[in-house]
Amino acid sequence: MPVQTLSPSLKKAFIEFLEYTPAHRLNRNLRNMMVYYLISEQDGIPLDMNDLLYDLLNLFSLLDKVAEQQGTDHVV
Repeated sequence: MPVQTLSPSLKKAFIEFLEYTPAHRLNRNLRNMMVYYLISEQDGIPLDMNDLLYDLLNLFSLLDKVAEQQGTDHVV
């Protein structure tokens, strides 16, 4: 996998996002939204569900690390 670098503007945007969006809350809300979606779609799951779940798992892991660093590690 190629090394990713953040441009100054992207780094600033990410920092601002983290300042105004508590990681633990976003993590919890995204997990709830995913579960509600899966409940409502019991009869037909999208073909790209594996990609969706893998990407969300990585995002949840990132948000857990952010919450730990922010000192707001909550059970979600």
